[in-house]
Amino acid sequence: MATDNNCKNQLSSPSPAQCMEHYGCIYENNHLITLLVDPQNGGIADANRAACEFYGYSLRDFRKLRISDLAADRESGIQEFVDKAMPGSGTEKNRVFMDRHILSGGGAIDVEIHTGLITMLGKLCIYTVIHDISERVRSEQRLRESEERYRDLVELCPEAILVYSGGTILFANKQTERMFGLKRKELVGKGIEDFFNEEYFQSAEHNKLKTTGLLKERFRIEQRLIRKQDNRIFDLEISGAPVTYEEEKALQLVLRDITESKREVERAVRLQEHRHAVSFPLDSKAVLEKLYIPARTLSGDFYIFQKINEEQVIGIIGDVTGKGITAALNISALRVLYMDSLISTQDPVQVLNDLNHKVQQYLGEDYIAGCCFLLDFGKGVLKAAGAGINEFLYVPQGQKSERITVKGAPLGMFGNSEFEEKEIKFRSGDRFCFYSDGMELLFDNSELGRGREYLLERFAGAALQDDCTWLSLNIK
Repeated sequence: MATDNNCKNQLSSPSPAQCMEHYGCIYENNHLITLLVDPQNGGIADANRAACEFYGYSLRDFRKLRISDLAADRESGIQEFVDKAMPGSGTEKNRVFMDRHILSGGGAIDVEIHTGLITMLGKLCIYTVIHDISERVRSEQRLRESEERYRDLVELCPEAILVYSGGTILFANKQTERMFGLKRKELVGKGIEDFFNEEYFQSAEHNKLKTTGLLKERFRIEQRLIRKQDNRIFDLEISGAPVTYEEEKALQLVLRDITESKREVERAVRLQEHRHAVSFPLDSKAVLEKLYIPARTLSGDFYIFQKINEEQVIGIIGDVTGKGITAALNISALRVLYMDSLISTQDPVQVLNDLNHKVQQYLGEDYIAGCCFLLDFGKGVLKAAGAGINEFLYVPQGQKSERITVKGAPLGMFGNSEFEEKEIKFRSGDRFCFYSDGMELLFDNSELGRGREYLLERFAGAALQDDCTWLSLNIK
């Protein structure tokens, strides 16, 4: 605030006009909490209306107080305030410091105090402007407590956790030491690429980790990293979420080691591929064409052929609920149950009845859709029954395909399910096409009755919603 040069020459007894100027210009029209403090004795020489309303004292009461009377720390003396408030050596003219004050009603508040010197009415005073920062202090305290709780939680987490910003590690929990092979204090300030070589990393995903402050949504990616110090391979599932860490926009990264689970999946994939590579058991009676395209790494679709004798083959095509390892395990379990059922019966309806009870008993609520069929080449007859996969195609030689419906609920859904069976006579040159639900989502019946090459060409660029399996049996 500018001072009136004439104030230096004011008498100890100001005129009424000077008083009006004093109150009007400095106090009454100022919304800031303002006090004038005598540096000699710490007495409050004056207070504006904002100060009176804030502290709850009248002007008369204020003039009876010393600045130390406002301090929450009663051991804080006048000289301590003066030392903080008076300008130091050099060009410094104003001081800023924090304190804790008590209101007239006894409530404590945190304040930020700005001070400077002013000559008013012939007397040198400490011009004091006070800001209430209680809410800011509480917010900072809550932030500190939140960060402490965050640190406590991430230290208990069994997964490696990083706070990462602009390609730099800001924080690492204890679990990162095992993955990185270094103490976490050696990680802070560096990037992941300082310790690992990256493989199979798409540029869009890479940018998610390198950017700072731009991402607003959570993400999950898979990444293969090779540790530089010993070439150990880590397959990681990295979950990222935007966070604010020490007032800086960053990403919290949870690094889950899925190396072993990936190996299990790869073994399961190889097993599925091996099982689906088998040929038709009576290749002198029929030619098998097949398409098997998983929507993901592991499929829930399956098919099994079993030779009964030199004239008969029984088969089943199906789809288990679930994906991944769970689906692979259920398929393996069903294969065992299916082969066990064939010991007692080779009739499709009876096989489905037996499997229905076994699925309920051993697989719980994991339902299985299927269609079981028996090819009797001696009699030239196909018998088929449905359980969730309720249609297939019969394509007589030189004619259009016919859709055959066989009603029945998925295996394991109802204990008293009834399965419909159809019997179709065939001859040389005829075809039967069996397919899973995923094929029905992509093709109509006329297309499903066409050849493998046509369907394979149509798959190019298609977005699969489900696993796709298609079997075509061409009768010789």
